[in-house]
This record gives sequence, C-alpha cells and structure tokens, in this order.
Amino acid sequence: MRKSRQETTETRKRIVEAASVEFRKNGIDGTGLAGLMAAAGLTHGGFYRHFESKDQVVAQACGAAIDVLVSELEEIADEGGFNAAVGYYLSTDHRDSLEKSCPYAALGSELARGNEQTKEVATLGLERVIELLSAQSESSVPGAARARAIVAMCTMMGALTLSRMVTHPALSTEILEAAYEHLAVPETPAD
Repeated sequence: MRKSRQETTETRKRIVEAASVEFRKNGIDGTGLAGLMAAAGLTHGGFYRHFESKDQVVAQACGAAIDVLVSELEEIADEGGFNAAVGYYLSTDHRDSLEKSCPYAALGSELARGNEQTKEVATLGLERVIELLSAQSESSVPGAARARAIVAMCTMMGALTLSRMVTHPALSTEILEAAYEHLAVPETPAD
C-alpha cells in the first residue's frame, strides 16, 4: 500500500528532525544512516525514498536546527532584550543539552567542511542570528550594532564550545560567565 503525499511529507519531516538532534549530539560524521533512521523510528532502507544523499539531509537538518535556535532567541530577546538572549545562549542548560543546542557550536567545524548547499543554509541562518542580535543592540553609530552582533555570536559560540570541551566543571561555568559578563550591556538605572 502506497503512502499518501501527506504521510510521505510527515515521514520526511520526522527524519529531518531526528537528523537535527542526532547530528548535534553525535556529529555529522559520527551519525550513520542506520542510526539516524532508527532515531526517526524507521528502517535504514527507507532513507533513499526521501533523500538523494546524506548531504541533502545534513543541509535540511541544519536548517531545522537553525530555525529552532532563531525562534528561541527571538522569543527570549522579545521578552528580555540582548542580555537575555546572550544569557540563554551562555547558560549551563544550553551547554548541557547538546542535542537541542546551537548547531554552529555543535557542528561548526563539520559545517565548514560541508558541501555548498549546507554552507549556504548555515550562512543564511547565521545572517538571521546576526540580524536578531543586531536588532537588540542599540547604537547610534552606523554599523556598530551589526559589528557587536557578529562579535557577540563569535564569542558566544566559542565560549559554548570551550565550556563543553573542558573537563573541569568550575572552569566550564567560569568560561560561560566570563563571556556573558564581557558581552552583557550594562543596565541603566531608572530615574
């Protein structure tokens, strides 16, 4: 019995969502198709009914992970501004939830070696993150908000990556806190 187009679309979406989690948790190279399909609750043989290659699902999974990151940052920034977004990104919860975290910190070096389609998805997503952070950075100097957003993203991604790499919990937390303190916009006292 053939699946309906809707069922096929839902299955494909389930594979992309599972890939998004598995790639961030295990790395792109560390995730085989059999494990990916098992995580989606499917058999290995069905992969090629939905995708031409692993590269294709990598690009789509990267896009899905970026969509989630941007949505979370938008929601947090809308409620609490730049500092809240930075605080969320540099939190121990974000550090400890590799499978749900920023794809740039989790997969950065692998994305840099990815194919052009994956790099384009990552680039467009990064522009969205920069734009979001830039919109939260107040500056009267042309280009300063964008530059601050770029530096903030670089600092946050690096700090998150290093905080995951070190084996000393106190140093891991210190890295996150130092990066936050460096990036946070000082609160202005109310009159």
